[in-house]
Amino acid sequence: METGQKGRIQTRKENIIYVGIDLHKETHTAVMLDCWNQKLGEITFENKPSEFHKLTRKVSRFVTEEKTAVYGLENAYGYGRALAVWLLEKSHAVKDVNTALSYAQRKSVPMYQKSDSYDAEAVALVLINMLDKLPDAVPDDAYWTLSQLVNRRNNICSHQQRLKNQLHEQLCVAYPSYKQFFGDISRRTALYFWLRYPSPEHLKGKTAEELAAELRPVSHNNCSIKRAEKILELVHTDGQTVRDHQESRDAITRSIAGDLEHYREQLEIVET
Repeated sequence: METGQKGRIQTRKENIIYVGIDLHKETHTAVMLDCWNQKLGEITFENKPSEFHKLTRKVSRFVTEEKTAVYGLENAYGYGRALAVWLLEKSHAVKDVNTALSYAQRKSVPMYQKSDSYDAEAVALVLINMLDKLPDAVPDDAYWTLSQLVNRRNNICSHQQRLKNQLHEQLCVAYPSYKQFFGDISRRTALYFWLRYPSPEHLKGKTAEELAAELRPVSHNNCSIKRAEKILELVHTDGQTVRDHQESRDAITRSIAGDLEHYREQLEIVET
């Protein structure tokens, strides 16, 4: 089987075995059809490279000198990515079948009842009807890795936003003027402060000079004595905010700040 311009397969339709594969997280189901829509075989195998040979071994029963196989994967860049990479490494022809096409094929059957077997057969039928129009599967590692990094970054940012909302809830009681302390309560200096001073009682006896000296290395020398004085003054003007069971609320604040610090570090790693 040869591939010409735009991935068109240069083989007579009757000389092709059409292998449609329904993909899942743990297992895949493949159905083999000939060009007359006759079912030749079916196999279910685990979604791991050590099991993929079972598929090609099953398909090889129907491949002769005149016949060759083409594999259709419904979304070759999701659960089927590992299989697509493996098949391409073995020099097999692999087509990416858009889920909308296989869905339309399934729904075209009266009284359709969903099953992995028929879902795979529907993919094979799309292969038969649209072989020259379907794109080749090209599971590039660079794009795949980048998409994983983007997803990870989005997840981290979502976690950070939820944690920041929780931290706001704690700080508005312990430090009513907290928004004037730091522009962003989840920055490194702010998190250091919340971890060590979850409530005003932990600042008792602390001078502006001592607080500035403590925060200066964390803030990259951006915390002056004047800024430390402002924080202590705001705490004083807020009045008495310590209440019963303050230790428990302090533990919550420290826990949230610790989680935010963890995700801040993770975000730096992903962005790098």
